[in-house]
Amino acid sequence: MIHLGTNDPAAMQVLLMKILHEIETAPDFGEMYIADATSAPQQWIARIGALLARLGIEHKLAFNNQKSITVRYWALSRESFRQLLVAAAEEIKLELELEGHEHIGEVYESQRQYDFLKDLSEIISAAQTSVFVVDPYFDGATFQTYFTSIGGRCEIKVLCGRYANDVAGHLSAFKAQYGREPLLRKSRDLHDRLVIVDGNDCWIVGGSIKDAGKKPTYLVPLQPTIATTKIAIYEDLWKQAVPVQDNKSY
Repeated sequence: MIHLGTNDPAAMQVLLMKILHEIETAPDFGEMYIADATSAPQQWIARIGALLARLGIEHKLAFNNQKSITVRYWALSRESFRQLLVAAAEEIKLELELEGHEHIGEVYESQRQYDFLKDLSEIISAAQTSVFVVDPYFDGATFQTYFTSIGGRCEIKVLCGRYANDVAGHLSAFKAQYGREPLLRKSRDLHDRLVIVDGNDCWIVGGSIKDAGKKPTYLVPLQPTIATTKIAIYEDLWKQAVPVQDNKSY
């Protein structure tokens, strides 16, 4: 049984993607032990240790046991660590299936608005520090639907287009209630629909969030390497975009 700090299936899905990424990109250890903490093997070991620790004490202990014999069995350690990751990935997959959340990160057929809303709400609600939404057709009603749950806990950034003024109409009221004003900018150069959580986890949506589920769409977490590139692109576009403010006062 997995014991994440949260029961959020979206968080489990992101964790699964990160584990699969580390399995696929495990560096070559070579024959001789490498002690340098900045080396690729040691950085990989540190990353997977942090990931496995999130799954509970059993996975953490298994990792620590393997790490304790790494110096002696360095040449074999890479595969041993990979097997710990494989076991963890299979456990998460089973947990998601048993809980009925195997469709997160997959295609949503038409008229599955509620399933999409529930899953995206869980992703956004899991944020600890920030949420950055990129969607050319994001509107005020969608803002209210997804951001009420996190209130002023996190920084909120919205990069949109056509309905920027509609979204702006919610900013002052949101700040009056939660003590933090969301940041809003508009651009004509938007093509993707993204939800970026805590500056690290990146989900891509198959169509505008406001219409998602009415027509077939998808909600997919990006692999870490791709996510890093995509986030950098839109953080740069954010800097170039036009700020939009709500002129109302409360």
